[in-house]
Amino acid sequence: MPALNRAWNFIIRFITDSVTSEAQPPRRRSDDIYLRGGGSREPRRGSWLHWFYEWLRDEIQDPQRRNERVRRDAMWSERRATRRSLVLMMKLMTPEQRKEFRTCRYFHVKGGSTGEHYRIRVGTIANIDVLRDDGMVKHRLCARPADDVPVYDVMAAQMLHLQDSGSEHRFLLQANIQPTLPEDRAGHRAAWTP
Repeated sequence: MPALNRAWNFIIRFITDSVTSEAQPPRRRSDDIYLRGGGSREPRRGSWLHWFYEWLRDEIQDPQRRNERVRRDAMWSERRATRRSLVLMMKLMTPEQRKEFRTCRYFHVKGGSTGEHYRIRVGTIANIDVLRDDGMVKHRLCARPADDVPVYDVMAAQMLHLQDSGSEHRFLLQANIQPTLPEDRAGHRAAWTP
């Protein structure tokens, strides 16, 4: 790395010296070492090096610009996907669930076959609370797709699986059970009215 730094410093010094030499008044023909046969003047020492420096700088900056553009496009694409998934989830909800989600950022679902009460929070990992009759959390469920899916699509799929009497049992068999958190045991009660 030190050799590369020395080479880079030499190139910078050479370029800056040649750029400043271009600003000086033209040399007399007798002093000019760049005269070639026939008296025609070739580009000065700094002009091709300056061009090379500009080209090298552009070659370094172009990938950075492309990477920034790709990152920005991916970010906008992800935001569009999240927005579309939120719209879809809101269409699948009942009016009560929509109202609850807008105010609390979670909503309640009643199990299709078991009758269990679930609270689905925004998130993809351990975001389903299985509630007791008094509103306390028994345990959490973690079930999500393997790929990178927008969060609201995951929540909509969880809601549909839990509400459906045919798929709730399969969903519960595949879901991982997580213990409750200390704040759940400290008296945090859900706004669930059976």
